[in-house]
Amino acid sequence: MHRFLVRRPDTIILLLVGYFLLEFLVRLAMPHGMRYDESQQALFSQWLTLGYDSQPPLYNWVQALAVSVFGLSLATISIVKNVVLFLVFFSYYKLAKLVLSDKVFAAIATLSLLTIPQLFWEAQRDLTHTVAQLLTINLFLYGAIRTLKTPSLGSYVFTGIALGLGMLSKYNFALLAAAAVVAVLMHPKGRSRIFDRRFLLTLLISLLIFLPHGLWLIHNLDLASGRTLGIMEQDAPQSAFAKLVQGPLEFVKLVVVICAPTLVIYSLVFGKSLFKNLGRSNEWTRFFEVLFVVIAILVLILIVAVGMTALRDRWLLPFLFLLPIYLCLKMEVAGIKAADFGKRFFYIPLAMMLIIPASLLIRVTLPALFGSYDHYNTPYPAFVSQAVATEGKKPGLVLTDNWLPAGNLHLQLPDVPAMSLFFGNLKADYQWSADKPILVVWRPGKNADGVPPPLTRWLQETLGAQYRAPDVKLANVQYIHGKPGDMAPFGYAWIYPK
Repeated sequence: MHRFLVRRPDTIILLLVGYFLLEFLVRLAMPHGMRYDESQQALFSQWLTLGYDSQPPLYNWVQALAVSVFGLSLATISIVKNVVLFLVFFSYYKLAKLVLSDKVFAAIATLSLLTIPQLFWEAQRDLTHTVAQLLTINLFLYGAIRTLKTPSLGSYVFTGIALGLGMLSKYNFALLAAAAVVAVLMHPKGRSRIFDRRFLLTLLISLLIFLPHGLWLIHNLDLASGRTLGIMEQDAPQSAFAKLVQGPLEFVKLVVVICAPTLVIYSLVFGKSLFKNLGRSNEWTRFFEVLFVVIAILVLILIVAVGMTALRDRWLLPFLFLLPIYLCLKMEVAGIKAADFGKRFFYIPLAMMLIIPASLLIRVTLPALFGSYDHYNTPYPAFVSQAVATEGKKPGLVLTDNWLPAGNLHLQLPDVPAMSLFFGNLKADYQWSADKPILVVWRPGKNADGVPPPLTRWLQETLGAQYRAPDVKLANVQYIHGKPGDMAPFGYAWIYPK
């Protein structure tokens, strides 16, 4: 197979189709408990609105539209993720071919994404908005570079659409967009492209795409920024100087963590030919260098200005996943023949395409080996079946205090509205009667068996003071693939009109 990829590198498209189809089937074979981002998508699929929470709504809209057509199921949640991930790889290959002359190098760069743990592992298990952002970054840079090389009305329109969608994927897309403007201006043909009247069309199209959500954002700025800023300031030291140092150091550490696996693999595959030629350059290596440097400067300015001390690798992944294209550009400029190394390199992504799905299955089917149960193993299906069968009625509303159980419970009862007090701005219409009681659910802590205070307040303020102390039931349900006696606790209460 590796020899065939060297002879016909475009075959990686079919290889990627097969890989993400395999990932889709593996997800369906895994337990139907969902992690945070999957659960959020299941919950948010009830609404098609201009804004949801601290993230822009692009992925939410795509997921909600898929659910409206095919209904809510794990298959609907998973197929959207895997289609978007495939499009990330496909568009990355198209972008690589735009700046690399050798298709084998483009194939190497694309399959190198399987050497970035945050992409091949975390994106498969959790990330949603970040995955959408990766796709829009590829589309935006493709449009920008296509415009630099062969400008046309279509390339300016395409770039405007990609820019608008990018701003709807994640707000930090703006950093890449700003850096791209600088990189374009420093390109030999950049100024003539920026000062072309058609560039105004690019800006207008992107503005029109973002405008509806932008108006929502203006009126919901606290909601959109509060949680993210809170995460950024977690565990912040008291000293102002320590804050000033901790944020940039965390930034450097994450850059190393994200880039290290790819650099190690490249150094093993390409050896001395990689590092001794890093000084070679052409117009496209300089384009990406300016892009990286400006993004780094903007991120550091933001870190210092906001006082960030806690960063997450998913925030930096969209700026660093372009590294393989840059490294392949360097080697191509140096005159290195991709075919000489392709056969050796392709063993690695081909192996990863088997290791990753197998690891996902092993992690959830043998959780005792890892000393803990994943969210996949939480027995939401068994709990819902038990609670509904015991009561003899389906609820008119499922209410929780957190979004993880909310989305999971909604997946089990897709025809029943679900709400989470964590997202207090998202309210569902529901029927409440003796035949359709409200089902309140929470996951009890170690020392707390009663109804959590946020749920008690909601019952009192929404339904009346007489509902603030409902009859509490506790259920211990066997973990999926768990050892006998390992039980997952659930607290719940049925609320009937009095």
